[in-house]
Amino acid sequence: MRKTYLAAILASLTLSGAAVAQQTAAQPQAQTQAAAPAQQQTTVELTDANLLKFSVAMDSIQQVGTKYESKFKAAETPEQAQQVQQEAQGEMVKAVQSAGLTAEQYNAIAQQAQQDEALRNKILAMAKTPADKG
Repeated sequence: MRKTYLAAILASLTLSGAAVAQQTAAQPQAQTQAAAPAQQQTTVELTDANLLKFSVAMDSIQQVGTKYESKFKAAETPEQAQQVQQEAQGEMVKAVQSAGLTAEQYNAIAQQAQQDEALRNKILAMAKTPADKG
């Protein structure tokens, strides 16, 4: 059902958060905090606008996942599978950025949604409404 779908999408991008962060963040602060790259928590205002951006990004990420699923299954070596995964992650990063969020913001919202059922339900409700109205 939709909750399982949301959990899978959240898990897939959150688990790849380190790779996503590497591709999108060439920020100086990373130099001083290299010991804890994944522990750094980005704070995002949970406004309706940001949640809508998240919902749009989540839908795009799901489409990218679907696009690459057969390629990933068809990979004959671990190296090929890794290459497919990296391509998919790159497209996912672009999808998040196209929706108006950074990868860090997306991951922060995803982590909060994993822990907050009310937030998850709000995102799911937004995902059911057409996003192309504004």
